[in-house]
Amino acid sequence: MRVTLVKPPELSRMNFGAFSLAVLASAVTDIASVDILDATNLSIDETVEEIAKRNADVTGITVMGLKSVNPVCTFVKAIRQIGFKGQIVVGGHGASMLPQAVLLSGADCVVYGEGEQTFREILQSGISEKVQGIYLLKESRLLKTPQRDFINLDRLKEPARNLTQPPQGNIYILETSRGCPYNCSFCETSRFFLCTWRGRSPRNVVKDIQKLVKDGAMIIQISDDNFTANPKRAIEICQLLKNKPLPLFFMFSARSDDLIREPELIPALAKVNFLRATIGVETLMPKIAKSIGKNISFKQHKQAFDSLKKAGIFTIASFIVGLPGETEDMRKSYVELAVKLADSAVFLPFQPFPGTPLAKGTGEPEDWCIQYAARLTKEFSQHPASETRLALAAKEKTVRGILARATLQNRLNRDTEQLNGKNQL
Repeated sequence: MRVTLVKPPELSRMNFGAFSLAVLASAVTDIASVDILDATNLSIDETVEEIAKRNADVTGITVMGLKSVNPVCTFVKAIRQIGFKGQIVVGGHGASMLPQAVLLSGADCVVYGEGEQTFREILQSGISEKVQGIYLLKESRLLKTPQRDFINLDRLKEPARNLTQPPQGNIYILETSRGCPYNCSFCETSRFFLCTWRGRSPRNVVKDIQKLVKDGAMIIQISDDNFTANPKRAIEICQLLKNKPLPLFFMFSARSDDLIREPELIPALAKVNFLRATIGVETLMPKIAKSIGKNISFKQHKQAFDSLKKAGIFTIASFIVGLPGETEDMRKSYVELAVKLADSAVFLPFQPFPGTPLAKGTGEPEDWCIQYAARLTKEFSQHPASETRLALAAKEKTVRGILARATLQNRLNRDTEQLNGKNQL
């Protein structure tokens, strides 16, 4: 059986889509001939032409997020229009949120949740109502088969990186856990993994890291939604990494309350080069934080960010603009509060994702929200306190200094591009 796995023709940060397909491919290479088509930089027409050339029995497509659903629907229709008769299987977060749209465009089924075991069963037994973890159309009605049990991550094979292109910037992606144990009402990841968290064993994680370092990885991006969900596990990983070859640094995501739960966690992370942390703050308004299920106080955030800074870890705070209950006065205070915490910050527009308690309409952010979030991100970068902190950090002969200099350079490049654009007008 010939299988082509497709990362659709759209830009994505660090190409997590191609990585997820490499993970999926490794689960079925023993029962099928698999190739991965990374169409990130191709047009739809070019991608469809490649699909026709490969003439696979099954084409699998990943839909990483909500904004990817409409482009993938267009893509699936284009594949069918050229006469592709094989099965089209679609999966990923976006497809799990809006399966009917994908199915109506011509896909045979949508895999929701984890894909490895479900996709393997489809290749072995075909698409039917007996397969757990899929959506189907039956007599034009959406049919959802029962949820499949989550897999033991230690049983996963090494991602089939040989089927993908070399990583850009020598930044390798590594998955060490899936999901998040919390139940934030705005988060679609909580619904995708049913508020569960599972991690590979510390020893297997360290083996994975050593393999990547041996292959030449200078920077490793931990793709986990919440790397430190289990602080003791994170500490054990750090202990096992001592005196072993390491990348220049790791990038990871975490929550403030997890980071301060064990006093030794942050120093342990810093000692083995976990030196770039993205922290989901979302909001610093107590009532809103409580209402969305992320009741972390400013004091807790401040403790975590100060401890990270003291350990030499570069921090990025992520905020959401437009959460229910937010007022204009609150929004006006965001930047002043944010500069008290992080080296860098990004403000994202609120998205009422389908399937979440805050679902609304298509799930897309409102225009005003997009514009306001962009404005706050710019205001943060231009705030005197933010610029001073980055300038001081940039003088450090450390990885934090490197990241601070890179952030300053990116801001300079962006400002120059905007200025040139205005001059051209």
